[in-house]
Amino acid sequence: MTMKIVTIVAYFYLIASSLIFSGDMSGGSEVLIAPSGYTFSIWLLIYLLLLISLVRQFTASECDQALYVKISYLFASSMLLSGTAVLVSDSVALIIIAGSLITLSILYAIITKNAERSSFFSVPFSFYLAWTSIATIVDVFVVADVNNVSLIFGMNELTWTIIMLIIGAGLAVYFSLYNDDLIYPIVFLWGYFGIFVKDDKPLQLTYTLSIVMIGLVAFVIWKVVQEMRGRRMKAEAV
Repeated sequence: MTMKIVTIVAYFYLIASSLIFSGDMSGGSEVLIAPSGYTFSIWLLIYLLLLISLVRQFTASECDQALYVKISYLFASSMLLSGTAVLVSDSVALIIIAGSLITLSILYAIITKNAERSSFFSVPFSFYLAWTSIATIVDVFVVADVNNVSLIFGMNELTWTIIMLIIGAGLAVYFSLYNDDLIYPIVFLWGYFGIFVKDDKPLQLTYTLSIVMIGLVAFVIWKVVQEMRGRRMKAEAV
């Protein structure tokens, strides 16, 4: 019961921190890879899903409740780290948000190893982990910007942005295939769309985003079709 209360307190700390913080993921820095402001409305969905998870700690099946207890330390830690990241300097925030990403990754791995969990159990954490992954990538660029780092290994921000967009899309596809998770690439697609609609983008970035987003959409459609076929085959087998 104690850890359930701790997770609730951590949740409200995350909410309170986000209300205090009035900026966006880029912290006011003009980095190419930061999505447009409205994209962050996804946090409202994440907050709602996390709240449902908090309620389910008390109402879910015995199997799910046991799993909530198992991940409670990680669950609370991830929210405390995410809440703190928006209140500190950019350089410190990168370390903290990376810690949140690692915590969520371990938490997610524990969840996926439990085959008896309900189908909803991992949904909030898929959204949360995916958006934290994007936030970590963006924060790397923000820290470079505030420290006036214009070149890394001889490549400028635009080149690195294009590289990271491609790597991010590849990561989303790999994660989806490895974990059979459709939500993760959809969240990345949402983040990429937020970059795409920004004004005054370099033409190379627009082309890259167009190609990568088309690829992600095609993958998501393929994944949906595969899942529908799998369900149909199971139904026919019964």
